[in-house]
Amino acid sequence: MSDDDLDAVGPGWQPDPERAGYERWFDGTAFTGRAHREPDLFSAFSPAVARSLRPGPNRDARLARLGIALTILGFVTQLLASSGLVSVRGVDDTALVLLALAFAAAVAALTAVLALRALHRAPRLGGKGIATLALGVSIILGLAPVLLLVAIGLAGGAGLPS
Repeated sequence: MSDDDLDAVGPGWQPDPERAGYERWFDGTAFTGRAHREPDLFSAFSPAVARSLRPGPNRDARLARLGIALTILGFVTQLLASSGLVSVRGVDDTALVLLALAFAAAVAALTAVLALRALHRAPRLGGKGIATLALGVSIILGLAPVLLLVAIGLAGGAGLPS
């Protein structure tokens, strides 16, 4: 692709002029970031989906991608705490469950905020797919169990042992 061709191109993944078989983020005026292999045409995802799962220069999308891992960790932590498989000396089991829920909710809320910011910036900076995935994971694994706990509390603790 010549420089004249790039003048008419908006932000997006373009073939890397320095490495055949690779592409880099083109911000509309210059190439930025590091090169990635071009998506395989015969992979499980279409090239457009594979590109959208890369955060590119979208810092919020990169942080939201990290938030996916932390949200999963928070979900596992609350599962372990609520099942009684983990105990901490000197900490009541109920307090441990509440701490695990608070950790999961805080991480999920932060991931959701970062994902929403990344989605807002995705048309310019890329990362729409990974931001969408982060938003879904944060809602399902992080916030939904907390909302269930709130609903149980509002119902008067129905079904909870006393």
